[in-house]
Amino acid sequence: MHVKTLVYFLLFTGFISCKNILIFNPIFAFSHVKFVTQMADIIADHGHNVTLFQPYHIAMKNTEGLVKNRKVNIINYYPHDFNTISGAMPETFSGLWDSKLLNNAILSAYAMPKAIGRVFEKTATQLLQDESILEELKSRKFEVVISEAFEITEMYLAHLLKIPSIPIKSSVRYPAFNNAFGQPSSLGYLPQQGLSREIGFLDRLLEVYDHYFLVKMQERLNEYQVNFIEKALGHPVPHWRDLVKESPIYITNSNPYLDFAVPTTATVVHVGGITMDMKKLKNPQQLPDEYEEILQERDSTVLISFGSVVRSCDMPENFKAGVVKMFESLPDITFIWKYEKDDVEFQKKLPKNVHLKKWVPQPSLLADKRFVKRFVTHGGLGSTMEVAYTGKPALMVPIFADQFNNANMLARHGGAIPYDKLDLADGEKFTKTVREMVINPKYNDNAKVLLIILLNQPIDPKLNLMKHLEFAMEFPNLRSQIPEINNAGLIGYYYLDIIAFFILFACLALYLFTNLIFKIFRFVPKKTKHD
Repeated sequence: MHVKTLVYFLLFTGFISCKNILIFNPIFAFSHVKFVTQMADIIADHGHNVTLFQPYHIAMKNTEGLVKNRKVNIINYYPHDFNTISGAMPETFSGLWDSKLLNNAILSAYAMPKAIGRVFEKTATQLLQDESILEELKSRKFEVVISEAFEITEMYLAHLLKIPSIPIKSSVRYPAFNNAFGQPSSLGYLPQQGLSREIGFLDRLLEVYDHYFLVKMQERLNEYQVNFIEKALGHPVPHWRDLVKESPIYITNSNPYLDFAVPTTATVVHVGGITMDMKKLKNPQQLPDEYEEILQERDSTVLISFGSVVRSCDMPENFKAGVVKMFESLPDITFIWKYEKDDVEFQKKLPKNVHLKKWVPQPSLLADKRFVKRFVTHGGLGSTMEVAYTGKPALMVPIFADQFNNANMLARHGGAIPYDKLDLADGEKFTKTVREMVINPKYNDNAKVLLIILLNQPIDPKLNLMKHLEFAMEFPNLRSQIPEINNAGLIGYYYLDIIAFFILFACLALYLFTNLIFKIFRFVPKKTKHD
């Protein structure tokens, strides 16, 4: 009886069915890489055999030590010219700061896919033509591929290896994929034009405009990748949408208690928060001595970081001038600014309350309860999660992509302020906003409330991940959770033909009613006038 109970327990917890899993982790952006590596740790911690395959698209540093579980087998795959690119600064997108081309919704929908896709093209082409590595991966007899779906080569790799693929996304959402899994349009649920509950007609029109070209950009990025994949393989391949829909689930980095409430389906699984190590956040590692000294300089310390894809050092000069003016106007605050290169001349322009660092221990600094009071960030999801889970207020300066949504997402909880990147050039406005964040206690109070909510959410994100992942691996061909209407065309999906029918019926009824009224009045005898 006890043995039978133990067997049921093992079946329920998933330990009895160990899977051989390949996780595809393209080295492109640090927050993406961190999300995937920590997912690899979690899956390995639950008893599965995990191989982390990492094709390098850029020479990213600071990736050593991200994987904690020693049982995770790591395969790093480098392009032939990696030694050449490893000595250079990784390619970033400095034009996103103020380029009229890249900051226009229409133009960026056509320019950004090529700009991002060509970063993937060289390594992806080499990988798909490398018979030795393909044979090695095939010989390992993986049962499933988990793929970071921003770079879609892994879906076609899984297709070549004839292995089921489960897409994941390190951001909150990716409409091009969400739509494929039956999630309705998020229009109206994700206010792009601010958080007002009473946005007007023009605001909603602009939201439709932004949403359409955002989806168009994502689809064009996928199509760009399909084109070079077909060229590398030398034959046509399935459409990316058909491949991604073969998975029973789609895993995103959204957290329902942090994110906007959006209608969804059971196939879209939200695991936002799995990257947060609560033990380390509650008991952060000892900071290096240099940071201990910096934190002791003043009562308030503000951390500034704009991520790894768009660098602070590439900021336009007028933006830098506005930031420097803010530094000078707030001499009672210490600023730690992640600035990616040594710049002696620029350093001379800075007041004594500013410290430039090419790299910062961001999680440990944010978790420090003594002096780091506020965070000025680009609003990448990794940073957004970290600031939410440390209960610190943030000034969100989104630069591109999902960062605008992340800024509004965090601001609606009352502990953050979205700030237009173009207004960085306005030193007075930037100063006023930073001072408001530091002085006004409401931002700190609201950030603490959000932290308490996240710490007490009913379902642990890691448990949610593993339950859905193991279910999907057990039933890889399940498709019943995708709504039937998702297979309808545009007219059928929005019932446009039915709406048109009722409009025509109403017009006809109005026409007949009007004619009837006129006929009735014709038969009514007119009164004669008597003198």
